[in-house]
Amino acid sequence: FQIIDAEDQGRLVRRIIKNLDIDEERYSAKKAQWFINKNKDEGLRAAQVKIRANDIMERTFLRIYEAYEELCQRGGIVDFAELLLRTLELLQNNSELLAHYQQRFQHILVDEFQDTNAIQYNWLRTLASSQAYVMIVGDDDQSIYSWRGAKVENIRRFQREFSDTRTILLEQN
Repeated sequence: FQIIDAEDQGRLVRRIIKNLDIDEERYSAKKAQWFINKNKDEGLRAAQVKIRANDIMERTFLRIYEAYEELCQRGGIVDFAELLLRTLELLQNNSELLAHYQQRFQHILVDEFQDTNAIQYNWLRTLASSQAYVMIVGDDDQSIYSWRGAKVENIRRFQREFSDTRTILLEQN
């Protein structure tokens, strides 16, 4: 497969918009790209995306996502979000492979945890077996990447879902 960057992804999306005869003034490639990556970051394939029935804009972006997914599949093209999504799906759907990596990674450290998105959090949940030692480092006051899908709530979610962990709060004076 071929890994593409954000610029290449933008060119593909513009080509799809043109091929689908969609008004690029109204449905810009940047916004379509954001829609695609946002959903992939949530772990959602085009077929899994739920849209409001009467939302024409969302429906149009979903059509673009579907065409993008098909084009990438046919062409062996993978963007960054797709790398994360495919890896998560592979681990979730292959218990033997998951067991191998859970055995291999018994100590997991995630730095800048306040900047993790949903799929990255799911990676951690999937990889962390009940015997794993998991440590996160994050500061909810430094969360600056929400525009890129980062969810500062992942810190509180971690504390709930990994309830057998200790929380150490460091205060700066």
